[in-house]
Amino acid sequence: MITVLFGGSRPEGNTALLTKKALEGQDYKWIDLTEYQFNPIRDVRHNETAIRGYTDDYQTIIDQMLASDIVIFASPIYWYSVSASLKAFIDHWSETLEDPDYGDFKERLARIEFRLILVGGDCPQVKGKPCLKQIEYTLEYLGARLESYIVGTAERPGDILKDRYALEDVDKWKEEFKSLS
Repeated sequence: MITVLFGGSRPEGNTALLTKKALEGQDYKWIDLTEYQFNPIRDVRHNETAIRGYTDDYQTIIDQMLASDIVIFASPIYWYSVSASLKAFIDHWSETLEDPDYGDFKERLARIEFRLILVGGDCPQVKGKPCLKQIEYTLEYLGARLESYIVGTAERPGDILKDRYALEDVDKWKEEFKSLS
């Protein structure tokens, strides 16, 4: 099962367009993170408290993610990072590490194939590097890895369809997905 965690502010924008193009012919679950509420995380690492439940939408999404074979993070590049909604979701992983109901969290993450799609308008191949490294380091810290990524260039609506390099990468993903079917 493929799950897309979409962090864009435009559901039909360039990031969504590129992601959907990469998934043509595949069954997938699309989760628009901007439609969910994420409360600030609770840091209990230095006291003897465990996380017991969530008062926002996080648990529904983490359970969906953990049930997936492939997870694609899809985000525009905002200020050299992923979107706030995607970052808020990932920040909650700190809580999951302290939740006894997810004692096998790292092991479950390690079984998922993570991919990343980033789209930006101002030299995203260069200015998206901090964002890419953020995701790589986060996954590595938890024993998982980023398997593949696509960085696209687009300013105006529909511009992503002019980025031949991103579209070549999309074609590679399509071939890889065919072999999984």
